[in-house]
Amino acid sequence: MVAGSVGALLLGATAGTAEAQQKTFKLDRLEMPGAPEDGLTLFRPVTNQRTIFYGQLGIGYQLRPLRTSTVTTDQATINRSSSTVVQDQLAVYGNAGFQLFDRATIGLSFPWWPVQTGENPIYTAGGGLPSPGVTRTTNVVTGGPAAGDLRLDLRGVLVRSEDRKSALGAQLNVFFPTGTPSNFGGDDKASVLAMVTAETQVKFLILTANTGLHFRPRHSINDPNVGNGLGVGNEWRWAVGAFIPFKDGKYRLGGSIFGQTGFESDNVIGKTAFTKRNTPVEFNIEGRMRFGPADHWYLGAGAGSSILRGYGAPDLRLLGVFGLYIPILDTDPKSPDRKAETKKWRQEHVGDRDGDGIPDDIDACPDEPEDHLGNDPNDGCPMPKDRDGDGIPDQYDKCPDEPEDKDGIDDGDGCPEDDVDNDGVPDVTDACPRVPGKPNKDPKRNGCPTTIDVDESGNIRVLQKVEFEFGTAKLSPASFPILQEVADYLKATPGIKKMAVEGHTDNKGSAALNKRLSQERAAACMNWLTSHGIAADRLEANGYGMEKPLVDNDTAENRAKNRRVEFNIVKQDSK
Repeated sequence: MVAGSVGALLLGATAGTAEAQQKTFKLDRLEMPGAPEDGLTLFRPVTNQRTIFYGQLGIGYQLRPLRTSTVTTDQATINRSSSTVVQDQLAVYGNAGFQLFDRATIGLSFPWWPVQTGENPIYTAGGGLPSPGVTRTTNVVTGGPAAGDLRLDLRGVLVRSEDRKSALGAQLNVFFPTGTPSNFGGDDKASVLAMVTAETQVKFLILTANTGLHFRPRHSINDPNVGNGLGVGNEWRWAVGAFIPFKDGKYRLGGSIFGQTGFESDNVIGKTAFTKRNTPVEFNIEGRMRFGPADHWYLGAGAGSSILRGYGAPDLRLLGVFGLYIPILDTDPKSPDRKAETKKWRQEHVGDRDGDGIPDDIDACPDEPEDHLGNDPNDGCPMPKDRDGDGIPDQYDKCPDEPEDKDGIDDGDGCPEDDVDNDGVPDVTDACPRVPGKPNKDPKRNGCPTTIDVDESGNIRVLQKVEFEFGTAKLSPASFPILQEVADYLKATPGIKKMAVEGHTDNKGSAALNKRLSQERAAACMNWLTSHGIAADRLEANGYGMEKPLVDNDTAENRAKNRRVEFNIVKQDSK
């Protein structure tokens, strides 16, 4: 027998009993929450920091939510009934609402059961039900799909920790009797559910709990007092669960256990507190993902079953939801209000460890409060300490207690330079402040080397020839002062990483002989320099023979110019 007889629960035992439509009650024990951060079975005390409109569509399937054994204890009837009173339910849950001012939620929920299947229990011949002594109709008839009771949600966050990891909320759910009262769609009168919600986060785990009292109309099918009926009334509802978010909340896994039991008894509904029939308990495992523009869309799915098989707890429950939310109270992105709103949202969602008002994800110094000074007063970093006040932070100042003299010589190191090349000639009168030299009466040469000159690129020009014994690579003592000034310059200029010592000859003699002699003379100069404190890896020796003349070898004077040693930079630090 299909949906047309799902609600025909119990046929009267005597011919004199008039068949009448039996009022039922809402069977589905799930109240789909519906707000963007809620679980499939759990209300959460969480709100969006902006005012938003949200909408959600859910689909559910329940297998055997109302068994014959839940309605009657007559074993013969149970054995003769080939199906259950409600075998299958396909549910649709519609939710929509607003979240306001980061505190309140106002929403509507409308459930609908387009498909139900099942059959009446088949009673034993003449096996009439024991008379309850009160007048009750005993024929329950369905008229097809069942509409549910419209639910109004009034929710608020009462208390919230500064880091938004813990919160306590309260809510009032008002049910209006819009449902079909004869086939388990809804109650025939209004009802109210008052509930408290709580949540806290422990490391990566979000723990959530709901508890409340549902004050609903009393209903019974046949006589619950003698075991051949089911009565429902006011109930205590509860739910606990946990969620694990991933990738900043883009994905979420969770699980919950939820249930209820009655807390009143009388001769109409019988005993309901913690009885097997009136204490359904279920578990649910769920997952969810966000997607779309700004992750404002989401999909979720869940599955579960009954733990205690009270009425409405199915053998299998499947759930799926699709939802979205839209900010509706926003300001111009460039306005101060918008910036303040964005800043507040990021502070509360991302964190602000140093409390300077700049969220950690854009704070260059998340553990040091910003002092809003300097060239970039909002980068999240305080102005670096500068004890000597020379504008160079102490962490980069080689002389943090002596102000830089800003004389154009190494002004970035933080030290005043009296004699940067350490040649004994003060920088203020040193014509070559970066190249060690000797005092000179000529102001243009004071403090400059006497045997070498340094061009703008740092290459050394020898003012006096480097002398060798005739036809050999043996240095003449007259060349030692020249090489000493080269060594002093290299020591004073550590930025020169590689200098080439190059030997050249005129065109007298064979090319091979000149090539070998120039290489040996360059090597002799290099060896002298290394023996006087210059690291070998800063030097290289190259002999070019007659290959690179300065001038034509057409006169004795020109040939003398071509016989030379040059010192050229190969590699140096960028200035």
